[in-house]
Amino acid sequence: MILLMGIAEDPQIIAVAEALTTQKNAFLIFDSSLYPAQHRLSYRPLDGSMQLQIDEHCLAQSDIHSLYWRTLSPPRHTQENPIALRDSASLLRSFLHSLGGKSKNTADAVNFHQEKPRQLAQVAKLGVSIPDTYVGNDPRAVRAFCARNSDVIFKPVTGGDYAQIVNQAHLTDEHLNSSLNQSPVTLQAYIDGTNIRSYVIGDAVFSAEIRSSAKDFRTDEDAELIPITIPHEIAQQAQTICRALGLAWSGIDWRRTPDGNYIFLEANPSPMFVNFEKRTHLPITQHLAQLLSA
Repeated sequence: MILLMGIAEDPQIIAVAEALTTQKNAFLIFDSSLYPAQHRLSYRPLDGSMQLQIDEHCLAQSDIHSLYWRTLSPPRHTQENPIALRDSASLLRSFLHSLGGKSKNTADAVNFHQEKPRQLAQVAKLGVSIPDTYVGNDPRAVRAFCARNSDVIFKPVTGGDYAQIVNQAHLTDEHLNSSLNQSPVTLQAYIDGTNIRSYVIGDAVFSAEIRSSAKDFRTDEDAELIPITIPHEIAQQAQTICRALGLAWSGIDWRRTPDGNYIFLEANPSPMFVNFEKRTHLPITQHLAQLLSA
């Protein structure tokens, strides 16, 4: 049995489910937000055995062939009870870790992505080019970084929001003290060039150029997606990055400079792909379904 972990209405879940149906592969959708109210999970630490019950289906760990990790939603019915929420999350994460490589991607790989400064450092150790980056909450270091770079973008350390250009209002004492006393920030030198998205699925690499005048192309509804073949050495870098980060598949974002250099920005362990696939006709869903059924 193949598990699709996410919300049934998610376009990515729907696309993978349709592909698995076409391939005649059995699957179940596991919405973690419905646990523990509707789903049941049992674990025996003595022998490491686990059992997951989704509706009338009861699965031992050995019954699970693979898991597609789209989203891990917190239990919906324990939000008002912090102890229940922590206890539910603890058992659920123990279950996901127990799946090891059956999970695409593994719990360890997803956790790695949530520590983006460490992810960037790991990629830089591979010899891959990354932007000049500062992560922290020291106002003096922030000003020094902005003084070294003519254009700087800022974004949350964990992602999840759009990148914006730093302006002088952001660098006032009042703003810096207010914002940096609450949380650190990620600053990066703005790289002039073109956005490239590469999907790495097993041994396959599919890429497209994203033409947009916006600083963050995700804000541009008119962005144009053009399928391209990236240079062989960059495709090899993409594969190397995935291996180093423990990713069976990923969406990698690059910035291609005007002189053709590729700068790594991020490797996402659970990227959206349906809209990308519709606009480029690249066979991402098919290869992802094959990865899950292999």
